[in-house]
Amino acid sequence: MLLPEPYEFVDLNHLTSMTIQVTGYLDGSVIIHPKHPTPRHIRIMMDQRAMNAPPVQGEPIAVEVPAVRLIGRRLDEISGSPYWDVSSKTLRADLLARFTSGQAFPVTLRLTANGHAPRKRYSVEIVG
Repeated sequence: MLLPEPYEFVDLNHLTSMTIQVTGYLDGSVIIHPKHPTPRHIRIMMDQRAMNAPPVQGEPIAVEVPAVRLIGRRLDEISGSPYWDVSSKTLRADLLARFTSGQAFPVTLRLTANGHAPRKRYSVEIVG
């Protein structure tokens, strides 16, 4: 299922956190438009669109990637967004494992970034 736009991606700097009271979630995918496409992005786009040749150099590309949408409210600072989208594979896997194994809602989570892309990882802490 393609999650509806607009997207509100979780993308924290090294050692920064956000605290969210999650009341529900949606698992699906999002369309990203990499500013600096890597060979991996190009290969994924070619596979998804059954292309035999890569796009012309410099042509914008779009790639569908798995994501989980966290529905709720941010507790550590004011935010007008009622949801946040997670496309990090490891964070998404961690969250889905918790949610599908019976995690009760609402649940308050603190997400903390560790490292820098492409090796950035997020830790998840249940608060309260």
